[in-house]
Amino acid sequence: MRKTHKITVSGAGSCRTPALIGTLMKMKDRFPVSKVVFLDKDLKRFHKIEDYCKLLIKEFSPETEIIVTDDLDVGYSDCDFVFCQMRVGQNAMRSLDEKIPLKYGLVGQETCGPGGFAYGMRSIGGMKEMVDCVRKYSKDTWILNYTNPAAIVGLALDMLYPDDKRIINMCDQPYSMMVSFAKILGVDPKTLRARYFGLNHFGWFTDLYDTNGKNYFDQLRNFLKDHDFKPYNAEQRTKSWLDTYLRVNRMMKCVPEYIPTTYLQYYFYADEIVEESDPNFTRADETILTREKEVWDVCAKAVGRETLGDLEVLTSPVFGSMMVEVAESIAYDLKNEFIVITKNNGMIDNFPSEAMVEVAGVLGKDGVTGYPFGKIKTFYKGLMENQFAYEKLTCEAWIEKDYTKALEALALNRTVNDFDKAKAVLDDLMEANKDYWYLEKRDV
Repeated sequence: MRKTHKITVSGAGSCRTPALIGTLMKMKDRFPVSKVVFLDKDLKRFHKIEDYCKLLIKEFSPETEIIVTDDLDVGYSDCDFVFCQMRVGQNAMRSLDEKIPLKYGLVGQETCGPGGFAYGMRSIGGMKEMVDCVRKYSKDTWILNYTNPAAIVGLALDMLYPDDKRIINMCDQPYSMMVSFAKILGVDPKTLRARYFGLNHFGWFTDLYDTNGKNYFDQLRNFLKDHDFKPYNAEQRTKSWLDTYLRVNRMMKCVPEYIPTTYLQYYFYADEIVEESDPNFTRADETILTREKEVWDVCAKAVGRETLGDLEVLTSPVFGSMMVEVAESIAYDLKNEFIVITKNNGMIDNFPSEAMVEVAGVLGKDGVTGYPFGKIKTFYKGLMENQFAYEKLTCEAWIEKDYTKALEALALNRTVNDFDKAKAVLDDLMEANKDYWYLEKRDV
């Protein structure tokens, strides 16, 4: 029997939480928990899923203590791992992140472009509050951060806590793509390994092989040149999501060397995506009516029940599985391989050392160990340097409350590239986010 752990789920009101708990319970032999704290500043959302989550734990791990709280000190004072998936501002602010840029003919997306900037500025503040509270009680607690946009959040946390090696920033998007690759290839996704480089939501797969050494990269790349790229759960995805994957095919027709992450579409097809977008109905609305509604409907059936009975056990083959696998690899020093976010420090030879890059690597008791990638070519280097400059200026703008740096960041972003639009959207976003972040305008 493995050592048990106390975990806190921060941002417990997320619609992802039921599947996370379902996955955790299904994998309880690999990562057993003696206590689960459900922490959310706004417990109204969590109450929709509370009965269901408690039934899951009661069914699979009745010895596990359950605490529900909106008190940060209660949530963070006694835990081994924080599973952080907070969304500062919830769906109301996500909706504004997506709709405000569209008013100016700019991409409206929650992690990319001006919307990602606004979300990042909110997330930095929420994450800093969380880290400060956790560290008030323990320097040993592992903070597993899945809060978006991970590129901005990860860089800001490194700037604010440069010596804290127990903050792990992760993203399930490369993991998700590898599950989709496995379905295309007809192999078990658990056997696949990759080589990859980039920034979060801004990277490329450069190799793919299995644990026996068989290489699949050319096979997969050739398939994607001639066939539509579909996610592993294509039948559950909306048209907007399926279009996202199809643009990978289009990017590869232009530059077929590597397999790009889906999020690069926003930087290469910005005008087209804006044209297709409905400024009154974005993915925030789509999520509420699809994924969220499906989860709420399942959880509503648990209200008043004493046992799980015939209720569906929600699990997540991507987000939930990766969260548990990451915690397991760290807790038991397994050194399992993932696509990780880490300080560059020579991982990519010809890229700034202070950047937080995304590469293949392992996780163990000492945290992240990335695999050195070597040098990257001019095309990718140029793209990444521009994106990193945007991310760095965004973080500095929050830390220094500097309006000019925020304006420079947005003007640099490939989805904007226009000072007038950058200023207009920044001023609008700043007003919308006045309860979350503030920038000081200074005379130049």
